[in-house]
Amino acid sequence: MKKQIILTIFAFLLLVSISFASAEIQFWQQKYDMGNGTLQNHLIAFYSKGGFGITDDYVSGNNPYEAYILYNIYVKKFNAENPNIKIDNCDLIVNFAGKVGNTTIILNKSYTEIDDDIFNAKYFIKLKDGEGIIADQICYFQNKSYDDLEFPVDMQLVTSSWECKACQYYEWSVQEENIAKTKSIGDNIVSISNYIKQLFMLNFEIWLALFWIFLILMIFTSIGLIFIGIYWLAIYFKRIIR
Repeated sequence: MKKQIILTIFAFLLLVSISFASAEIQFWQQKYDMGNGTLQNHLIAFYSKGGFGITDDYVSGNNPYEAYILYNIYVKKFNAENPNIKIDNCDLIVNFAGKVGNTTIILNKSYTEIDDDIFNAKYFIKLKDGEGIIADQICYFQNKSYDDLEFPVDMQLVTSSWECKACQYYEWSVQEENIAKTKSIGDNIVSISNYIKQLFMLNFEIWLALFWIFLILMIFTSIGLIFIGIYWLAIYFKRIIR
């Protein structure tokens, strides 16, 4: 618990002190091995009406910045698939960080294997100038030596795009990444299709050549059998005439 508090304070001070790039919303996410079979997925986000370095691009008027945390927690599924490293429970904790730096817990839920798995759940947040959010997913494993950071929880901050150009830039960058992945997959599919097509054409040409060879052999065989038949008939008639 002390380690979690230290990490939260460190992350908060880091966000407040460093020089950010131009954006209304700045967030940071990292996964930790906290030791003793405890893993943490840590996300923090802060909103500045004036932007972190710019002053002419923000949510209009005094309206708050609206976003949501999209999260999954599937302890039941994980325990069923990994009986040797089962989880006792996973906690979802969301803290609200005020402008002066004080934090308040606004969501605290614990999930075990007897609870239904959560997929694509949304927790909506509204932030005013200088406010932030700190979200943690913490899982406690029965296998105390477990340190694989691929554990059965995940979350992401989903930003809005209206009246916020920097948010649009973020969404565009995500879309560009998805488009690049889709293009890569498409290129691979085309390559595989071309390979299959070439393989089919090659096999077709081979079978076509074998067919013509077989057909020619059958023609020569038929002609040979005709000559053999005529030869034996000639011999037969000679014997009859004698």
